[in-house]
Amino acid sequence: MQIKRLAATFGRLEQDRLELEPGLNVIEAPNESGKSTWTAFLRVMLYGLNTRDRGPNADKRRYLPWSGSAMEGVLEASTDLGDVTILRRTARANSPMGSFSAVYTGTADPVKDLTSTACGETLLGVPQDVFERSAYIRQTGLAVEQSKALEQRITSLVTTGEEDTSFTGAADQLRRQFNARRHNKTGLIPQLEEEQRAIRATLEQMDALTASAARSRQALDALLPQIKETETLLARHDAADQADELRKVESARADAAAARDRAKTLEANTRTLPARPDLEAIQGRIEALASINDAVDSARSRLDLTTHNLRQAEKALNAHAFAGLTPAEAASAPLETGPKPAIPRWLLPAAILAGLLLGGTVAYFTRLWLIAIGSGLGLFGFLLIGSFLFFQKKKKIWETNSAGLELQREEAVSEYTPLYEAEAEARAKQQAAQAAWEAVSASAATNLESILTQLRSFRPLVRDLPEACEALNEAFLLRGKLEQAQRREDEARHRWEALRDAAPPIPTVLAQRPGISREQLRLRLSDLQSQDASLRKELHTTLGRIQALGDPGELRLRLQSLEERRSALQKEYDAIALAMEVLALSNSTLQTRFSPALGERAASIFTNLTGGRYNRVLLDRSMTPSAQQADQLSPHEAEQLSQGTADQLYLAVRLAICEMVLPSDKAVPILLDDALVNFDDQRMAAALDYLLEVSVHHQILLFTCQKREGDYLNWAYPDRFHHIKL
Repeated sequence: MQIKRLAATFGRLEQDRLELEPGLNVIEAPNESGKSTWTAFLRVMLYGLNTRDRGPNADKRRYLPWSGSAMEGVLEASTDLGDVTILRRTARANSPMGSFSAVYTGTADPVKDLTSTACGETLLGVPQDVFERSAYIRQTGLAVEQSKALEQRITSLVTTGEEDTSFTGAADQLRRQFNARRHNKTGLIPQLEEEQRAIRATLEQMDALTASAARSRQALDALLPQIKETETLLARHDAADQADELRKVESARADAAAARDRAKTLEANTRTLPARPDLEAIQGRIEALASINDAVDSARSRLDLTTHNLRQAEKALNAHAFAGLTPAEAASAPLETGPKPAIPRWLLPAAILAGLLLGGTVAYFTRLWLIAIGSGLGLFGFLLIGSFLFFQKKKKIWETNSAGLELQREEAVSEYTPLYEAEAEARAKQQAAQAAWEAVSASAATNLESILTQLRSFRPLVRDLPEACEALNEAFLLRGKLEQAQRREDEARHRWEALRDAAPPIPTVLAQRPGISREQLRLRLSDLQSQDASLRKELHTTLGRIQALGDPGELRLRLQSLEERRSALQKEYDAIALAMEVLALSNSTLQTRFSPALGERAASIFTNLTGGRYNRVLLDRSMTPSAQQADQLSPHEAEQLSQGTADQLYLAVRLAICEMVLPSDKAVPILLDDALVNFDDQRMAAALDYLLEVSVHHQILLFTCQKREGDYLNWAYPDRFHHIKL
């Protein structure tokens, strides 16, 4: 098989591509650039992704694309089936890389029999375990680990060539059968032995329970005579009680007759009384009347309060200047401000007369007419002007007084209106309270008269409520005495009838009471019956436990069958132990045949890698190698070698396994991921020389983080390898 092209969205790879050539391909890239991711991707493309792994480092989580895209990839290769293109992609989130297709390259024709699960084994000729332990070489996975598939492949090389058996598989099957028969408490033999012990314990328990049941029966047989004797003594007490019961019947009959006479006497005295329901109805009406009277008192209190409030409101209203008027009438009432001042008509004639008098007087005494005329005119003008000014001032005063009175009237109306409304509201409330009081008073009087009418049927002189209550109490008392007498009559009659019906026949001979009292006999009988019940319960419990344990005959047959089965399993166990010893011996012989051949081939490769310093490689049963130097007698285990030499030893073993277990007709590609990182330059060159020889038959993909591999090959074999830098 030759890989031509890879394209991946896988882990840190995002639509990355890798073009490969036949022979040796050196892919050079720094750390954390995706080298290990490419090798894991190639393995997944061939063998699929294990989605059942739930660990934190499971591939389905470890290689989720960093970009958040769906995991997918393409692989193009030349195979013995032809050129094929394999596509794996994620169709469902819970099944990464779960969608698979394989077609012939350049066509849409599917490759027959190439399925998702069988792809790698079909193309490479080996299962995933063999591929990972041979051709899938990583720096952290150079050591060879045994697996059933690898062991089957090795077995086929040294025996018949069949790959369906292996020592590990056969040993596992024998070990499972061995453990199935005897493994602590889970093996068949321990389980059978445990069941045998349980059955024996059950049989022993059944024997003990049977003995206990026998003891319980003996105790019950001893109790029975004592119980019968005690019951006989109690029967004698019962016979003696019969005569006493007959006497009680006669006494009860006399009591019933006396009670009947008393009841008849009271019936005669209470013939005019109403029945108890009627009395209770009257009592209810009296109680209701008490509530009505309370309502009357309450209504009277409200009437008194509203009457008082009305008087107060009337007093406040009548004290106002607008009393007797409505607010509207008060707002339009005339003001008492007097007539508006005006110049009287007599002022002008009076002024003229005063001027003439003054002028005439002056003229008379002085004889000067001009002075007399001037004096008369002056007085006339003075009177006119003075009068005009006087009346103007009075007019202004009048106007001022009128404006003030108008303002006072507005304020008075504002004060008068609430008083008027309060008086109207108080009057309405007083009238409503008056009506309510009259209504409840009438209702109380009507109810009282109705009650008195009913009571006068047996108490004619009753006149008011206290007398009504007294009459009702007396009626209840008499009615109670009558009912009590009737009840006692009924009780006495029923008692007599019950005693009469239950009375025993008159004994011909009175039985003599025993010397021990009835109470003592009852206590003794109760104790004996308790013992009897306890013993019977114990017996029934014991018998139930015996029955629950099963049939003793069947248990003994089951015990015999288990013993036969255990004996047969013991023989099988011994045979399996012998077979395991023989198989281990056979595997040792197989290892003796295979290990030298593998060690010899690994030694040849290891000698080339170390420049001849080591000439022998030895492998134990767990495929752990050790190396021996040419000049020493004892080998060194891998842990005793330097890291670089140990890596070279493991690489030699891996390459030897590849030669021996990988099918030659499949040309399985070999993957190396930083496998030479711990090699020195000389041994690195030797390893590259050998890998070039291997690349003639196998395509090799060498991933490295160093430049020295490419530098050496470019110097030594420039045309014999393909150099890729990522």
